[in-house]
Amino acid sequence: MPPRPTLDEPALITELVKRNLGHDPRATAVECGEHRLSWRELDQRIRHVASGLRASMVRPGERFAVLSHNHPACIEAMFAAALTGTTAVILNWRLSEDLIIEILQRERITLVFAGAEFADLIENIRPRLDDLDTVVLVGRNEHGSDDYELWLDLHETGESMYERTKHRPHVDDQVLQVHPADDQEHVALSHRALHLGVAEVRPAAPGDTKVVEDPLFLLRGVLDALHGLHHGARTVLVRS
Repeated sequence: MPPRPTLDEPALITELVKRNLGHDPRATAVECGEHRLSWRELDQRIRHVASGLRASMVRPGERFAVLSHNHPACIEAMFAAALTGTTAVILNWRLSEDLIIEILQRERITLVFAGAEFADLIENIRPRLDDLDTVVLVGRNEHGSDDYELWLDLHETGESMYERTKHRPHVDDQVLQVHPADDQEHVALSHRALHLGVAEVRPAAPGDTKVVEDPLFLLRGVLDALHGLHHGARTVLVRS
């Protein structure tokens, strides 16, 4: 078994999944509600999202948004952003509609992954968002279908597509933007910042269970999730 890398030097967060995929691809990586994903499945889904971002013309340096209670899509979006050189903006669903609109307008968001529970909110605000081209609803709707799962299936994940989609990242590339309090208090996080944040959390062991209760629009929630993934723990996301 290869030694598990230490956290002494900043690293790319994309290495977390790759390393555990090589260690035990069938082990459970992420659980949330009805979803239970192995490392292999998580890796494949991240590739789907990365390919979908490319197909949706979200270019390196640009942002897309996630408005959802805790869900594997939040994790997948963050890693896909790291692969493509984009930034995942994890929106605080406790903010007012006006503040959410301000964030989406200012960041010129063209694509939003929105939890099905926020479908009505998105429908209400969409007429005010001139840049918004694509909304992908995450989770089962009233008809029992899941648009996000269908969207994932649309995008090729072969190695050739993966290599074309993959950005050549640097540790100081911005990966994530969270809005824990209000529009004026967003936090931008690079690979390096996320790496150093994870280093401050007490180590876990492979096979442990890491329960993430905080919303992933909070830095603490993000770091808890990444901490579990770094150590190969089974990371359980609490929905809300």
